[in-house]
Amino acid sequence: MSHFAPSVANVGIDVVAIGTANPKSGTADKIARFFAEDFPSQHVKPYYGETVWKEILAKHKPDVLFVATPDHLHAQPILDALDAGCDVITEKPLCLTTAEADAIVARGRSAQRIVSVDMHKRYDPFVREMMGKAREKYGQINRVRAVLEEPLEVSTEIFAWAQNSNPFAYVGCHWLDVVHHYLGVKPRAVFATGQKNLLLNWDKHVVEIAKRKGRPVDTFKKRHAIETWDSLDVAVTYDDGMRGDYNNNWINPAEFEGAVNQEIEVYGIYGRGFVDQQDRGFRETVTGDGTRTRNPTFGGRIRHAGGNTEVFGYGKASIVSGMLAIMRRRFLGESAAALEATYPAAISQRDVVRIIEAAGIVAQRNYDAFAAGKGTPVSARLDEKAIEIIEPR
Repeated sequence: MSHFAPSVANVGIDVVAIGTANPKSGTADKIARFFAEDFPSQHVKPYYGETVWKEILAKHKPDVLFVATPDHLHAQPILDALDAGCDVITEKPLCLTTAEADAIVARGRSAQRIVSVDMHKRYDPFVREMMGKAREKYGQINRVRAVLEEPLEVSTEIFAWAQNSNPFAYVGCHWLDVVHHYLGVKPRAVFATGQKNLLLNWDKHVVEIAKRKGRPVDTFKKRHAIETWDSLDVAVTYDDGMRGDYNNNWINPAEFEGAVNQEIEVYGIYGRGFVDQQDRGFRETVTGDGTRTRNPTFGGRIRHAGGNTEVFGYGKASIVSGMLAIMRRRFLGESAAALEATYPAAISQRDVVRIIEAAGIVAQRNYDAFAAGKGTPVSARLDEKAIEIIEPR
């Protein structure tokens, strides 16, 4: 991306608005104030509403819309932005159904606009080093094992919409993207099972957890049952026979040493590679906080003498790649179609979304079958057009 820096260095970027759903939260105002600390010359106007993007699109006619709505509410803002002539950068996952993905890809191509997805794990320097050379070093890949576990507070306190998504959709999409992007494989079969123990019974367990933490129950934002998965385990068989095992949860205890638990392991016929966030070498122990592992390669902020703020790390890389594609289209005259391979484009996420959709269906049917004493007999077959659920009668 740095090769294009001279060509786009004079492009000014003005952030004009921030929108969130609930006016009682005051979140949009807080974000606007936070942004002003780093960029005092920018005047970001806060908006509120269930379809807040519509007001922003109408009043400001922005060039780019950033979509960071809940997982199940990505599609409509993206489609509305494309209809308004915007390019789009969206949080992962692109969406939750294949029908939505196909609509976004078709609309984006018809409008000749960029739709970029924040798939930052493909830019992690450790992951890039291993995955970019995996076939060369390890030969034919037999299996990939990937783990990404989020803290319990994500599902119980931070997000009000956990029941509308699941941990595999929320973070498993990162490893799916890495595997598909670097190994170029196509999914052909999906098997999934999941667990519903803690969150489904959160109204009971929150009392015990509060007791263990020495914290009053009424300080927890959620004290009711949360209708979602604790964890999902998804096995994908790819067109070359490779198997991908993806294990995700969002109930990791806050006391865990890292912000998240993430690892990916690749097994080939000539060798293997393993990247684990907790083994990158940065640990610190602080009174009152305990021992923690840090991942500064993801990113952060450094305020330099003189007031300039440096934002660094692979966490911003996918956003930068999307912005660069938008600039190349708008200012350097390149076509949206020709740029699709240079950033996490919507089309690259179609198979990710198909696996998310298939896994959700299969896991629920296996959960119901297991409860009925029938084992876990359900799987899915994927071809380029359809998801076929295979369920013995």
